[in-house]
Amino acid sequence: MWLLSDRFKELVRAWWIGYSVVGSTSHCLVEKLKSLKRDLRKWKKEVFGNVYAKKAEALSRIQFWDSKERLNPLSSKEAEARLGDLEEYKKCVLMEETFWRQKSRETWLKEGDKNTKFFHKMANARARKNLLSKVNINGNPLTSAEDIKDGVCRA
Repeated sequence: MWLLSDRFKELVRAWWIGYSVVGSTSHCLVEKLKSLKRDLRKWKKEVFGNVYAKKAEALSRIQFWDSKERLNPLSSKEAEARLGDLEEYKKCVLMEETFWRQKSRETWLKEGDKNTKFFHKMANARARKNLLSKVNINGNPLTSAEDIKDGVCRA
């Protein structure tokens, strides 16, 4: 989600270069990571804040402009403001979607390989997708596993 923000990589690079730590390589790495963590937390609060609240605010502003437009046409300045609010809403929706996609992957990494019903469904689906039930070699259809093995080896 943070990568969607403008200049994020440059900001992190500037922070990283700006940290001056003396000591062994591993000590420097640990201290720089701690400092980066603090700066990222502060930056996240300043830049993103509460994405859900921002999304709700943008949606209410869009609804305001829509209700105003039903009564009278919007001026060019008001139409620009509405478009800006619409862009803000789209940005918030994209960040929220990215957050949940990353969260689901994190859950899969933590719990996906446990002996769960979900894991077995995923594994079986993958096995079904990778199964060759029939192969045509030189116009000769082969269906049994042994015939397919022999036919592929001969071809």
